[in-house]
Amino acid sequence: MKAYSEFANVYDKMMDNIPYEEWEQYLLTLMYKHGVSVSASVTEIGCGTGTMTGLLAEEGFKVTGLDLSEDMLQVASIKYPNISFFQADMRDFELTSKQDVIVSICDSINYILTTDDLTQTFSSVKKNLKDDGIFIFDLKTRFFFEYALDGRTYRDKGKDFKCTWKNSFDPDTCIHHYYLDLKTRDSSGWKLSKEHHEQRAYTAKDIVEAARRAGFEKGFAYDAFTFDKPRKNSDRLYIILK
Repeated sequence: MKAYSEFANVYDKMMDNIPYEEWEQYLLTLMYKHGVSVSASVTEIGCGTGTMTGLLAEEGFKVTGLDLSEDMLQVASIKYPNISFFQADMRDFELTSKQDVIVSICDSINYILTTDDLTQTFSSVKKNLKDDGIFIFDLKTRFFFEYALDGRTYRDKGKDFKCTWKNSFDPDTCIHHYYLDLKTRDSSGWKLSKEHHEQRAYTAKDIVEAARRAGFEKGFAYDAFTFDKPRKNSDRLYIILK
């Protein structure tokens, strides 16, 4: 089964431990630190069910959400009927107008699995930004995949779902595999589905080379939720490209 199909229906319930409001405050700080106006146009790529898009809309930004998963976007559109969401591949998308800011939060960029596709994604972002626009995204690190997730199995359950999530990192390909067994319940009973998710760990060199090929001239990297330089044991990074 393709990733984020059945999972879309329980995604928000499983991710209720993510402090989205705190993440948004950090994102806002980064934006203002780099000269973004409070009336800026902002598009979130890989927006999922739209939680961060919705929070940015509440701040007064002109927002748009983009995701590859139709199922995730259906949930987002129900949650935020006044926001424009549309289905597109972040490697090749075209917005109706160039944006002041494009963001990608919750490690959506890790779902890009090759350096060529990473360059295509950055190029697609670049062509949809204004000349002085910025791209902000986060990434899970190889350290996190290898030392926090690899070999571990997690379980979660709620009133109408049960989930087992197995993790495996391949150090040769730098691809992390998530094997998801999901049971969901509706009026007809329980339904079992399986999903396989893949994410890639990128090096600093990978990011720099892809950004340069895409035409970005400046870059900044932070250990997530701080303004410190990335560390060898950073779990997550925030990158800003201009």
